[in-house]
Amino acid sequence: MIFITGATGHIGNNLVKKLYDEKIDFRILARSIGPSIVDFKDKVIIGDVFSFSFLNEHLKENDTLVHLAAYINLKNDQKEMTERINYESVKMIADLCTEKNIFLIYTSSTDCITSEDFLVSEPDKINIDNLKGYYQISKAKATNYLLNLSKEEKLKCLILYPSAVIGINDYKPSALGKEFKRALKRKVCFYFHGGYNFVDVEDVASSIIKGINNRITGSYIISGKYISLYQMYKLIFKTRNHHAIMIKIPIYLINLVAVIIPKYKIMIKALLTEHNFKNTGMIENLQVTPTPIEETIVKTANWFKGEL
Repeated sequence: MIFITGATGHIGNNLVKKLYDEKIDFRILARSIGPSIVDFKDKVIIGDVFSFSFLNEHLKENDTLVHLAAYINLKNDQKEMTERINYESVKMIADLCTEKNIFLIYTSSTDCITSEDFLVSEPDKINIDNLKGYYQISKAKATNYLLNLSKEEKLKCLILYPSAVIGINDYKPSALGKEFKRALKRKVCFYFHGGYNFVDVEDVASSIIKGINNRITGSYIISGKYISLYQMYKLIFKTRNHHAIMIKIPIYLINLVAVIIPKYKIMIKALLTEHNFKNTGMIENLQVTPTPIEETIVKTANWFKGEL
């Protein structure tokens, strides 16, 4: 059986919809039934997804577990909670999967990969010393733990490193989703010279399904392409009947904000770094071709317009 944690989240609810459409049976492990998975309530098992006893009760030998549940800490606070959910719980889950020969699919993040290379590829080990944010550190520690177990051939594991995920069915919504909703209402838009590498949420879900169906192990970056904030906003505004006035903020003011309001420092640094990720493994091994990011942004904006 295929079990999924974090199914109420952005990647998770898109994954279960695809699994259902492809007639692949699954079960959702969740604390509650949110609006994003209400159509699949008959497949939900209620419980604490970070409890050993709960997981041990339901997971059996040779099952597949897709672990998506995590604490996305963009404000860089709540250190203990971030460590407990994103690292300690993953260790517990990995040990359980090792004991029961369960195939584990884990979503890490490109945010925890550090490299001086222009084109960043999958690491054999993540250097935690270069990381500053609690979220990045916790994901890196968990990823390293899984990489070590995999190298020792104790754990059958697929590790995916998604870049910034955007797309439809963003019910909560995510931080990017909130920005999409705000942008759709703006008459004046402030932006700065920055951007990020974005990937369509449906491409992430498709990569997971490829891993499930073919029992693919190893680690793969799941990314699209880098796009500037200016380009992103222009594409969002293109879906509206009128365009917003766009005003560029100087970088020195953005850096000043990072100093005055430290909780935005990690986020601003990420947006000021041009991220280029090597996704040949995603294309060749998982056989998932990235959706053109321009298409994804327009589709996402149109989905949010229907939600407003």
